[in-house]
Formats: sequence, C-alpha cells, structure tokens
Amino acid sequence: MGRKVMKELEKVRRYIYNCRKCGVCVSKVTGGVPYVCPVKESTAGFDHFSSRGKTIIAQGLLEGEIEPSQELAEVIFSCTLCGNCMTQCGSINQDTGEALVDTNKIVEAMRADFLENHPEWIDPAYESVLHSTRQYNNPWGLPRTAKEKWAKKMKLKNARKEPAPVLLFIGCTMASSQELSPRARKAAEIMGKASVDFAILGKDEPCCGSVQKRIGDLELASEMMEENVNLFNSLGCETIVTLCAGCANMLKNDYRETKEKLKPRVLHIVEFLPKLITEEKLQLVSKNSLKVSYHDPCHLGRHMGVYDEPRAILDALPGVDVIERPATKENTICCGAGGGMRIFASGSLAEKIGQTTVQSAIEVGAEALVTACPFCEMNLEAAARNPKNQIPVYDIIDLVYEALK
Repeated sequence: MGRKVMKELEKVRRYIYNCRKCGVCVSKVTGGVPYVCPVKESTAGFDHFSSRGKTIIAQGLLEGEIEPSQELAEVIFSCTLCGNCMTQCGSINQDTGEALVDTNKIVEAMRADFLENHPEWIDPAYESVLHSTRQYNNPWGLPRTAKEKWAKKMKLKNARKEPAPVLLFIGCTMASSQELSPRARKAAEIMGKASVDFAILGKDEPCCGSVQKRIGDLELASEMMEENVNLFNSLGCETIVTLCAGCANMLKNDYRETKEKLKPRVLHIVEFLPKLITEEKLQLVSKNSLKVSYHDPCHLGRHMGVYDEPRAILDALPGVDVIERPATKENTICCGAGGGMRIFASGSLAEKIGQTTVQSAIEVGAEALVTACPFCEMNLEAAARNPKNQIPVYDIIDLVYEALK
C-alpha cells in the first residue's frame, strides 16, 4: 500500500501537518483533566496509543517512511474517537471554529485506507459488522423485524403511513437489544404523556451509519447517509428526536456532507425534554432520593456541545441530587465504548476504561451513574459488575419515566 493509494489520508493531509507534535494530547494534567487519552492511560502508555502518536504514524504513511503492517492496523483501531485530544489541544480556526488538528478524521481515514487495501489485517469482527449492515441494515446481525419488537401493542403512528411533526428515532443499538429496548418504550410513553404528536419507523427505521463510518467504511456510510436523507425528507417531519448520542451526532454533524441536505432538525431527547418540562407538559412528581453523577457521552458532549440540557432535566427531578466529578462536561473521560472499542480486543480494553469512569463516580459519593447513550450504558454496566466498582447505571430516560409515575 504505497502513498498513491492512501486516498483518504490525502484528504485529511492538512490536519496531519497542522499538528506541531507538542504533546499536550499526551501529557496534559490539571485538576479537571486527570489525563487526555483513555486508551493510552489504560495500556502500557506507549505514544502510538495517543493522538500525537497516531498523527505521526499518519504522516509516516503519507510520506512512505512507515510501511503498513498488521501491527499498525491494530494500533489504528485502538481509539475511542472521543475527541478529548482535540478539546485539550485547543488548536482551532479562530474564524470558523474548526479544529486545526482533527484526530478523529485522521484515524477514520487511516482505518478506511487499511480496510480497502488490507482487509486481511483487520479483526474479522469489524467485517462482521459491515456484512450485517449490508444484509440487515443494522450492524448487529438481527432481522429488521427485531427493531420494532419494543413497540409491540403500543399502537404508535408509523411515519410512512401517518405523518407526524416529530419522528422518534430509536437507533439500532437500543432497538435491537433486549436489555436496552425498554428505554425506547419508556421514551414513547413519556412523549405520549406530554401529548407530543410523533411517529416511528419500526422495522423500516434505517441505520444512521455512525458505526460504519467510525470503523472506516466511509463509502458504505456515505451511501447510507444519502439514502437516509431522501427517506427522512420524504416523511414530512419537522424534527427527528434520537435516543442515541451516536445517532444524534451522525445525523446532525456528519450528514452535513450529504449532497441533498437533511431538512428536519435533529435533537437528542435530552435536548427535547427540557421544553416539555418548562411548559409543564410533563408532571415530575415521584421523588427518587438519589445522588447521581451524570456521564457526558462524547458524541453528545464534546461533539455536539450538549452539556446543560441533561443536567437541567436531572435538576428538575424531585429528590435527585447531581454530584459532579472533577473531570466533567468537556473534560469528561470517555466511557471506553466509542469508535468500535467494544469490538477491539473483544471489549476488554473498553471495559477497563469504563471501570475508571465508574470509580470516579463512586469516589465523589454518587449512588448511581446516569448517561444518555446506549453504548455508554452498556459499557459502564459491564464495568460496574466489577466487585470493586458496583454501582447502578441508568439512562436519563429511566429517571424521567420513574418521576412521572
């Protein structure tokens, strides 16, 4: 794989050469930033696990100074794409606000080039995700009908047959998971109690393409995005409300790259609920008496800037007391599940990172961890099974639903 076929890396060349290799993304430590890279912190700590190391590798590949190898492929997939390196780096275009060094785009580009040129070096589990997407339009290998089981007997509007101003977009991970799908049911009941006119797509709900893009199949993700824009625009909805942070970020930010622009506005449910609460369309009366720490999902926080809304919801819940950890909001340490890390090394590294997150909540006296992302919830729940780190993990939807009883 020579320089001439590193086509995706060539597209992000400016980010690679904007990096001054100063090392802020390797060693920055303050009271609110215990460390920058969760992968580097949870491994032996070699530089290739960090943003700087991966940028140096990308430059070496472009210049032909580094030869592609299976070992490099493993390094490239060892990244959660959390974006904390970019936050702590702080190198931005003062006119546009764009990151001058976009590590996520660099890593996605390297993954794309390796997937195209040397698929034999890639963990087969990633190819399984891509194969499932092509066959079932979801990354988890489940039949399309699995995505509507949660809504059975609920008599909800089908967006294809009964247009509504709001499309409730569940997302593959939550809709397809037996453990997570009750959140979808609760979200629909919450919106029903607030008299929101909404519809769902059920088995026809497409995959947003986030997982596929993060693990490097940019071509497949692009095809999915174009098809989905046509579908969403045809439904006549004004707002798409998602339950997954990854879906929200993908639809709101990545879909800006599509030829035809997405017409409906995109909101995560934590952005949608505060107005319903303020307008007293939701009566939150049931007291919980619970000290919680809110974990900002990377897609929702650093990538979308949504920090205040989920905390406003929690503050409105009777009896719920929010305790912030030292590393919070834009400095939050990734849960460990992003960027395909639940697949990397069979999820062991992701879980190790998650244990650090869980422990940080326990250390400040929280009785529970709350988040707003199915990937965060899955990984933090796995980490919380450790005897030393046992603490309940909730989706914010759970607590709102309980308060309505």
